[in-house]
Amino acid sequence: MSGQKYTKVIVKNKSRFTDNLFTYKIPDFLVNDLQIGHRVLVPFGKGNKPLEAYVFVITDKAEDNIEFKEIFDILDEYPIFKEEDISLIKWMKNRYLCTYMDCIALLHPKGFKVDSFKEVSLSEKIQNLKTEDFYEKINSLSQNRRFVINKVLDNKNKIKVEKLIKEKAEEEGINVKDLKLSSNMNNLLLKMQEDELININWNYKSKKNEKSICYVSLNMNAEDVDDYISHNKIRLGDKQKEIVKFLKYNEEIEINDLIKLLNAGKSSITSLHNKNLINFEIKDYYRSPQGFYGENKKDIVLNNEQKHAVEKITSEMFDENKKPYMIHGVTGSGKTEVYMEIIDYALKQGLDSIFLVPEISLTPQTIARLKNRFGDIVGVFHSKLSEGEKHDVFKAIKNGKIRILIGARSALFAPFNSLGVVIIDEFHESAYKSESNPKFSAIEVGKYMALKKNITLVMGSATPSVEEYYRAKNNEYNLISIKERANKKPLPKIELIDMKKELNMGNKSMFSYQLQKEIEDALKKDNQVILFLNRRGYGNFVSCRKCGYVFSCKNCDISLTYHKHNNIGICHYCGYEESIPKICPECESNYVKPFGIGTEKVEEEIKKLFEHAKVLRMDKDTTSKKGELDDILNKFKNKEANILIGTQMLSKGLDFEDVTLVGILSADMMLNFPDFKSFETTFQLITQVSGRAGRSEKEGKVILQTYDTDHYVIRRALNYDFEGFYEDEIKVRKVFNYAPFNNMISVVVSGRNEKIVVNNIKKMHSSIVHLLRKRGIEDFDFILGPNPCAISKINQNYRYQLLFKDDNIEINLLKGIIKYICITKKEIVFDKDVNISIDVNPNNIL
Repeated sequence: MSGQKYTKVIVKNKSRFTDNLFTYKIPDFLVNDLQIGHRVLVPFGKGNKPLEAYVFVITDKAEDNIEFKEIFDILDEYPIFKEEDISLIKWMKNRYLCTYMDCIALLHPKGFKVDSFKEVSLSEKIQNLKTEDFYEKINSLSQNRRFVINKVLDNKNKIKVEKLIKEKAEEEGINVKDLKLSSNMNNLLLKMQEDELININWNYKSKKNEKSICYVSLNMNAEDVDDYISHNKIRLGDKQKEIVKFLKYNEEIEINDLIKLLNAGKSSITSLHNKNLINFEIKDYYRSPQGFYGENKKDIVLNNEQKHAVEKITSEMFDENKKPYMIHGVTGSGKTEVYMEIIDYALKQGLDSIFLVPEISLTPQTIARLKNRFGDIVGVFHSKLSEGEKHDVFKAIKNGKIRILIGARSALFAPFNSLGVVIIDEFHESAYKSESNPKFSAIEVGKYMALKKNITLVMGSATPSVEEYYRAKNNEYNLISIKERANKKPLPKIELIDMKKELNMGNKSMFSYQLQKEIEDALKKDNQVILFLNRRGYGNFVSCRKCGYVFSCKNCDISLTYHKHNNIGICHYCGYEESIPKICPECESNYVKPFGIGTEKVEEEIKKLFEHAKVLRMDKDTTSKKGELDDILNKFKNKEANILIGTQMLSKGLDFEDVTLVGILSADMMLNFPDFKSFETTFQLITQVSGRAGRSEKEGKVILQTYDTDHYVIRRALNYDFEGFYEDEIKVRKVFNYAPFNNMISVVVSGRNEKIVVNNIKKMHSSIVHLLRKRGIEDFDFILGPNPCAISKINQNYRYQLLFKDDNIEINLLKGIIKYICITKKEIVFDKDVNISIDVNPNNIL
């Protein structure tokens, strides 16, 4: 047919076989309505099952000599994706070597669902029979065929196949999940369809996870009610009179509240509605996530450095081709105030803002400050919201009720129509890199959005990552420095304690004599103390001192961390736990003992040293339930405790005006982590945790304990010398060709059978080498491995890794070959029993 239009869609299916554009005809009745970004229903596969799909292309061209299926229907009035969203999905798929659906899942409005199902109805031939012929025909059928016909009739000529199977199972007293029953029924239905007894058709139901509330109000002015009742001779019961009287003095009320308040029955309310006395109005209900942390509103006057930062960014907001902004401000320099001024300016220009934080649960203070200033137009979005809450946030954004969204990295994909500003606070944090598909970097996606949509991208940190600071130094970003604290106080002095000397002096405690003295002084002055150790639990591991046996996870290649409060060892990777016996299972000696320290042990020891201190502990063990973190922070803010012990959670932007002392118990634990970014992470954590002290009028102090006092990271951290640390670190990175001087791709193959995993990663390696040789490449030094991962087994899965650096090879060629082997030809190259994980520029290579 001339003028035929076609659409190319992505089908909502997790199989890698369907990770392609599929072409469908657009029926004439949809040609004028269908747009790019629409959600549609299409027939898919041999059975033409209705599946949800997303329109990526509309065209009048298609391949010749192919009979294309037609799309069934459009599922929504308006497209759910804009064309710029489609471009972003395509870019992410190519950048992060993932599937279309991996990317679509990030942008797709939450709470939309399509249920498709097969239905059985009587054929026209059967329906057109005269009554006596109909019953004669039915009675001549076999018992099973009569069962089907009768069930169809009982259900008004339409019954779902799954319901039919369920009722047959009940009749025969067998399990509905019995595969033989399902197979027999489906075969029976097909034969009945061939014999023109029934029709089998696919149908669907589109659902939206929305919640509405019914409000009740008078249907007329309050002063007219009595005349209306009298004129129409309406008789009211006592409860109905009470309801009318209540509504005279209350404009409207939610129906369930009315029922509770007046102990009214629904029949009384319905009767009033039938008598035209009251009106029902259905309103959307917005499921707002609850926060428990309170923050007092403060009037802030910006200092000159803050004003310069705000003026620089706001004055260029509408400039074309502007670069992203990096604010390098010391801890306590008032970066949040700068962000809020930028957001305020954007609002006045009619623009919306996204404010990203590393982990939403760790930043209740920031949320409280934004809500204090901007009120109800601030929304919160993160992965721990229910599907309903996520749906409502997206809907409120589209309706313009939310203008500012604060959230973790997933908030970046919110469907704003007039987005003007994206702020990435503490952008050095590893949480901005996703660990699940698509393994995207929020910074990279933010930069892409800024470039394509002319958005103002602002990144802020006291300790920028080495890679991003290198880019700022090379003029990829506008670098703005804030060197003064907002309270004009100096940064807290860091005092270095050599723990080797402490040991020589006979101090075997985890607390140096100086730290003990400083804690005592702080408590006497009614000040507060923060103690930092980046390891939770009681001991690093449990071992037998006689034979050396170590209690290890049964599922992973890692020792169990000891938790004393319930005498168990826990694997912090898969969650496996076991009780720790007093007798060694290997040699039966009683020399079983935990080694090393964790926050739980710090808490126990500090309570022994300072019996009258009120101590709180903040780590994953004490904040796993909803509201626990807010409760700890509120107690500490209200001075119900004077010592707070915690892991790296403590570094996330906490602001307590009475904290004058920070103790960092072991810098070595971070320095010796087996990762090329461990020095950078150590410098960042020391600086960030130290910055929790002296944030108001009281001066702060930091005690830094270490065995390696001469390490360049420790020396630079003592003076908050980020520039010096950067110069030292960038030289090391250049020598070893680490980021930012190259790209790295990690491919991890994992599975329960180690031999199969090893065989598969070897097959992958040889396939990649074969394809590279075809392109004339003979030097493969840029491929590291295959080798077991540093943690070679997690949750019963053996893990082997190939690492690729783009030394002397074009990164896009390398990505193309990896994608071809690991995604396009996955079913040919790899066994079904293995999993493939691809990570471009991973945070770590463990």
